[in-house]
Amino acid sequence: MRIAFFSVLLAVISSVASADVITSFDVDLTPGAQGFANAGAASLALDYTIDGAGNVSLDAVALGAGGGAASPARWNQVDNASAGTVAAVALFNTDFTLTFSGSANPILAYPSYGTAGTGAVLATNQANVTALENGEFAAFTVSGSATLVSGFSLNLNSFSYDNRLANGQSSFGVEDTSGTVIEQLIPNTSSSGTISGLGISLAAGETMTFRTIAGNAGGAGLSGFDFNISTAVPEPSSAALFGITGMLTLLRRRRG
Repeated sequence: MRIAFFSVLLAVISSVASADVITSFDVDLTPGAQGFANAGAASLALDYTIDGAGNVSLDAVALGAGGGAASPARWNQVDNASAGTVAAVALFNTDFTLTFSGSANPILAYPSYGTAGTGAVLATNQANVTALENGEFAAFTVSGSATLVSGFSLNLNSFSYDNRLANGQSSFGVEDTSGTVIEQLIPNTSSSGTISGLGISLAAGETMTFRTIAGNAGGAGLSGFDFNISTAVPEPSSAALFGITGMLTLLRRRRG
């Protein structure tokens, strides 16, 4: 009986909890000249706050060169009071940040030509500002109090692209610090779409980098991504807790 009890206890200790968090750059940048507008920034931080119930809110902090808010009416649309949830109790009342670094400053952009899918994207303020082209990249590094929890891991589920460049070699992909790479060609028939990000994972201080396939001329803009966060901290399920409680009760009766 004691062996069975410790088997249940071991299953609880080794459990992992996770849930999904969504980030979207597909916002409304109009009105603007010709029905579209761009919003650049000198720096960008995506600040996620986890409350005492595991609910996640997102605050996009985009600053101009002088340190003030950059185009707040546009960048603030990335904010999301209900970005998702986190299941791991150990992460409640913590926070984490995805800090942008790229081949140039970040920009929220609409295309100036007819290859758009649904809306705005995140790109870099260089060459064609509506997409990431060969050699250009948008990277995010994770930090914050949540990353200090034992076994913290940010796991990418998927990422989306839009504003595909009209080029036969258009591609899009992502790579993490460990060297895991996901990349694919974008067909001419697809101006926007979603790519599975499974396998991309970040620990504290690590980075995910969105880019094209090296050497491919065409690319796209980053429309958004979603991920879950897991930890190594035990998260006993109600079924496991019931099993432990029942086991303890049975052991007491036997001793009695």
